Amino acid sequence: DRCPLRNNAYLGGTMLFNDKVPCSSKTFARYAAYVMQDDVLYQYFTVREALTFAARLKLKIPEVEQELRIDQILKDLGITHIQNSMIGSAEKKVISGGERKRTSIGVEMITDPSVLMLDEPTSGLDSFKATSIVRLLKSLADKRGKTIISTIHAPSSEAFFYFDRLVLMADGYTVYQGDAGTTCMDYFKALDMFEVPRFCNPGDFFLKVLAINYPKQEEDFAKLEELNRKYQERQARQVEAESKYIKLDVPDDRGAMIGPAKTSIQISQLMMRSNVLMKREPRLTRAKVTQTVLICLFMMPVFWELRVPQGASYATAIEYQQNMIGALYFTATVQVMLNFLPTVIIFQSEKPIYVREKAGDMYSVWTYAFTKWIAEMP
Repeated sequence: DRCPLRNNAYLGGTMLFNDKVPCSSKTFARYAAYVMQDDVLYQYFTVREALTFAARLKLKIPEVEQELRIDQILKDLGITHIQNSMIGSAEKKVISGGERKRTSIGVEMITDPSVLMLDEPTSGLDSFKATSIVRLLKSLADKRGKTIISTIHAPSSEAFFYFDRLVLMADGYTVYQGDAGTTCMDYFKALDMFEVPRFCNPGDFFLKVLAINYPKQEEDFAKLEELNRKYQERQARQVEAESKYIKLDVPDDRGAMIGPAKTSIQISQLMMRSNVLMKREPRLTRAKVTQTVLICLFMMPVFWELRVPQGASYATAIEYQQNMIGALYFTATVQVMLNFLPTVIIFQSEKPIYVREKAGDMYSVWTYAFTKWIAEMP
């Protein structure tokens, strides 16, 4: 849904869960979850509030069971000790980058997905935190039976060996697909193309040797052709054969447990989030009060004692009535602008959050707009 299609391009193909269930926005939400590269979280929520908000809008189970699931996720991710800490933003940091990433993973794990996909989960983290995130993903795969699919860019040598399977790509083409660890190194060594030096980080080495210069030179085209030819000869048929031998059952229908909440719950949760904003960011409320007072002080001397004098002529009465209409028009316009401009400014910071939550089918556009309108009325 997020791929830009230009010049009459189109996307084709079929995606299936366990080779049985077609992948759509609804079935994806039931069986899988996607963690974005950037940690798009509501900065005024605490860690527990972020998970609770997601649980209320994504799950159809009783709240008692939701709380038990939240407690388990906090424990599994190792963030119980910061559950009451505010998340913060890039400008106002409260929790660390690794803790923010764990919180992002927890928000998506609230539906207990069978497949968890992550886009470069170690970006922006130091080597220690990046390794801890990869170790956490490995633990979720081994202990909770999750299928973890992740893109990763230049992992450390320790993080590299936590992966079970590896897909290497060059210029959009798959050049290796199979077991990670020493198997991938032996594969390229057997091709007589290159050999990973001893004590070298395999991730850094593959990134270096598979890199393509742009614009492409003759040696780049030759390298791509050789890599593709070797892959088709050595691995393509093997991978296709493996996929035919694997037979999976039809996944359970989880529609009764996972899905959009009722409209009343959506409104209550979005209103709660707006109240959290006003409570934990009082500068916005003070700014609105100050604006209203200044506008009143400006209007009072202009429209003071604006009424039709007793015994005034018809022409004078019409003139005063026009002044009254002008005052009402000015008051209405000012009230609209005072509510409109702050909402636009706030929405700019909330837009990435809205896009993520709307893509997850957590609430409708009209529900979001209605709650923002109600919250901005005072």
